[in-house]
Amino acid sequence: MIQPSKKRLFSVFLFLMLSLQTFGQERKTYEGPLKVGPYTGKAVYQFVISDLDTIFDGDFQLQQSNLETLVENEDISFRFSGKFDKGVANGPWEFEFGEYKTNSQSQVVGYEYRVLVSGVQEIGEGNLIDGKPDGDWNYTINQIKDSEVEKIIFKSTISFDKGVPRQNFQIENDSSVLVGRFLRDGLAHDEWSYYGTEAVEDIEDWFFEDGLLRTIKIKSEGKSQDINVFTKSVASYKTVQLNEGYITLLESLIRLQGGESQIVRLLGQNMDYYQKVNNVLNHLGTSDFKPNMKVRVPYFPLDSLQNKALDKIVSEYKDAEEMSSMILENSHLNIVKRTDSEALFYYNAAQKINNDFLIPLSTLVSHRELEIVQYQEIPLLLKMLWPNGKPSTEILVVADEEGGTRTFKLPSSEEFEYESNDLLAVEALATYAKMSLEYIKGSLASRLTNEEQLQMLNGLEEELIELNNDLEHKLDSVPGLSSEYTNALTQLKNIADSSLTRYADIKNPQEKLEYGKGAKTCLMQLSELATGIKALPNRVEAVEKEYTDAVWNPFMANVMEEEVKKRIVSAYRDILIPYFLNTATEELTCDNTGTLNDQMMNTHQSILDLRNKDTRKLERKLRREKRPAEVLALILEQSTSQNQ
Repeated sequence: MIQPSKKRLFSVFLFLMLSLQTFGQERKTYEGPLKVGPYTGKAVYQFVISDLDTIFDGDFQLQQSNLETLVENEDISFRFSGKFDKGVANGPWEFEFGEYKTNSQSQVVGYEYRVLVSGVQEIGEGNLIDGKPDGDWNYTINQIKDSEVEKIIFKSTISFDKGVPRQNFQIENDSSVLVGRFLRDGLAHDEWSYYGTEAVEDIEDWFFEDGLLRTIKIKSEGKSQDINVFTKSVASYKTVQLNEGYITLLESLIRLQGGESQIVRLLGQNMDYYQKVNNVLNHLGTSDFKPNMKVRVPYFPLDSLQNKALDKIVSEYKDAEEMSSMILENSHLNIVKRTDSEALFYYNAAQKINNDFLIPLSTLVSHRELEIVQYQEIPLLLKMLWPNGKPSTEILVVADEEGGTRTFKLPSSEEFEYESNDLLAVEALATYAKMSLEYIKGSLASRLTNEEQLQMLNGLEEELIELNNDLEHKLDSVPGLSSEYTNALTQLKNIADSSLTRYADIKNPQEKLEYGKGAKTCLMQLSELATGIKALPNRVEAVEKEYTDAVWNPFMANVMEEEVKKRIVSAYRDILIPYFLNTATEELTCDNTGTLNDQMMNTHQSILDLRNKDTRKLERKLRREKRPAEVLALILEQSTSQNQ
């Protein structure tokens, strides 16, 4: 008989002793507060101590809900429960997230009060092996009403084998369903179909061959569109995760052919929900929870020069984007350019560079950060970014309020050539954009520095711009109004422009600050007056309705509508409303804007108040008086005396 050596026996003994030291201790139970990433709640879990570290081992539960916040407003709750084996998540797990409100109704059940809640409940549940999903995993989002599931607004069902998706899967929302299948190694395969729950035929189909998406068929409004994805044969392919990068790549290819995918949206939602669970497990020590869907893509390896060019493009873009934002979002410059043609020219040049250079570059930078540039042919990628060709070094921009144009270009523009379809050309383009913005920033230095010197004006100017934008938005949305109304509203815009122009012209900081405060008040009152003027037709209609009675007509033997106190209604509709509009059009200034708005509101309320009061004396006076100012005084006086 062969005897084991003493050396081997000692090694086995030492291993067993170390294992016993590590996990042989008696499990302990903790009950109390615990913070896991952004989630803080009450925890109950089992653990062991190893080398002064706490290692989860056994049952685990963390939950949080708050009745007080639920009753006051809404409660954001959660509950995570499962098991750990020596620090690794294993066995059945459930993750629940909820956002609930209550209507404060309660029920008594036995000896307990139960509060009915409404909101959204998310539940992810399934089995984990070594922190990876195994078996069927479901992620369901329920819309809750009065503590019952009103409808399922999202559900994902995927079958895993130790983290690898297998066989069929299904993802659905409240109106559509996506079904598909995988090969044994998790590669997408065959046909993935997306259809409406009440539709007879598919809305969208993806056709895979061993993980390679060949074509997409999209049906919309009775028309069918075939989108070629990876139909061209290439020298090399690569297996990758179906993740955010792949989704972004597909969206670019689909958009290039004028399509829009619904499947992409559902897959993106599912990835977000899996990431939500993964974030929790990651903070607990296990971080391999993901759909792990795999696909194949064409692979065009980047050489060292291309990688270097991409890194430079990213760097140049970030510098340029920072300068562009500083120029375009500068509140002082936004006001100064109204009266300073040079400031307007450089501002518009920066805007054009942002639109024509930086926005396409931002897509390339995003692709670089998602590591998907190498899955696209560079010439096709650049055609997608600039379908009409790359912008010229000579940038034509509007230079004045009348629409005249000027050309911006760097003094050294002849040194830049970026017409070719390669990354070196894009690097030159990015550098040109950055240097152009540096030049523009330098040309605007005195105007930008002026704002830095006027620190007290910074917040005020942002408020002025915001108030003016709000006023313009109100004035833009005025369909169906007569010329009397549009003329009055146009004058409001003229007053606002004049106020901001005067502000921009003031050089003395203290005078500028004082005038700016007044301009702020003026813009606020103009905005309120715009709302009031737009409401006048509805106010007239409300008065006419209030002053209409149902009267029995014995001759016709039916009930007819009859206007009562006609002189009051006529005075409001035919005298005061035109008076208000004419005042706004012909006599409005910042000084009387607030007064006019108050008159309009007070008059409307006074007219409504007089409906059920004795107005015979007022009506006799109105029969003789047609002057608007006197009519206004009579109505306000009568309403005031009646209310005393």
